[in-house]
Amino acid sequence: MSLIQRTDHSFSLALRWRDIGLMAIPLVFLNLLDVVLTFYAINVLGFMEINPLAAGFPVWLFVLKFGVCFIPVVCAYMLDVLEMGNYLLLPFVFSAILIEFYAFVVAFNIRNILGV
Repeated sequence: MSLIQRTDHSFSLALRWRDIGLMAIPLVFLNLLDVVLTFYAINVLGFMEINPLAAGFPVWLFVLKFGVCFIPVVCAYMLDVLEMGNYLLLPFVFSAILIEFYAFVVAFNIRNILGV
C-alpha cells in the first residue's frame, strides 16, 4: 500500500482546539484597541470617518467586527468534535492572518493619530 493510501492517521498536529481558542484573545484585544483608537481619533482629535458603512459605528459593525474573532474557534471546536484534528491547521492559519491584519490596522491607526 502506498503512503497516499494509508489511513492510519500517522500525521497529527500538536494543536488542540483550545490552542486556537487562545488565539481569539489577541484578536479581541486588537479589535478593542482599534475601536478605542478610532473613537479617540474621531471624538478627541476631530478626525472624520470616511467609510460610509462605519459612520456612527452601528451595532451590526461591532457584531461583525468581534464575531469574526470567534469563527476560527468555532471551526476548530467542530473539527475536534468530528475527530478531524488533522485539519486544525486551517483555523490556525485563518486566526494568524486575522491577527496580522488587525495588528496592521491598529499600527496604522496609531501612526496616523501620533502623526509620525
